[in-house]
Amino acid sequence: MKLRIVSMVGLALLFASAVAAQTKVGGKMQCPKPEVVGTAEAGDQAGHTLTLEKNTCTWSPPMEMMGEKSKDGTYVAFSEKSLIRASTNGTYVGNMDNGDKFYLSFHWAVVKDGKPKSWIERVKGTWAFTGGTGKLKGIRGKGTYTATEDEKGGVVAMEGEYAVPAAAPKKTTTKKQN
Repeated sequence: MKLRIVSMVGLALLFASAVAAQTKVGGKMQCPKPEVVGTAEAGDQAGHTLTLEKNTCTWSPPMEMMGEKSKDGTYVAFSEKSLIRASTNGTYVGNMDNGDKFYLSFHWAVVKDGKPKSWIERVKGTWAFTGGTGKLKGIRGKGTYTATEDEKGGVVAMEGEYAVPAAAPKKTTTKKQN
């Protein structure tokens, strides 16, 4: 019985330390108007389109993670728009000042006012880290963002939390002596 209680307490402490390891993060991306790779009419109703777009954005102020600052990055996104709804799903590959990379997925959806426009002025969405390199290898975390847009481009303000697993200790090998 004591072993079970000690095990449960140990597990609770381990879980609490993992939760406490989350670090807050935030920054803003400045993005020009995206490059439209392709657009197609869905065909079911007027104004219902599917679009693939690509864009490169810079960070100002940058996100700071593991003592490094985000510099720039590129996203590819799939957007679906109609007169009353719009949504986007995409992947972002970010570059840090030291050359490390981070990867995240993002999503947003909005109900529009029904007036035809080529852009949506303001959206709120969610994002989640899907990986990274160097110091950011194994990064996990998620957050929210707000994007404002006009005909020239937009600004994306992000905030959330992240955690990077501790580096595994290096294994040492010992030679058997005869």
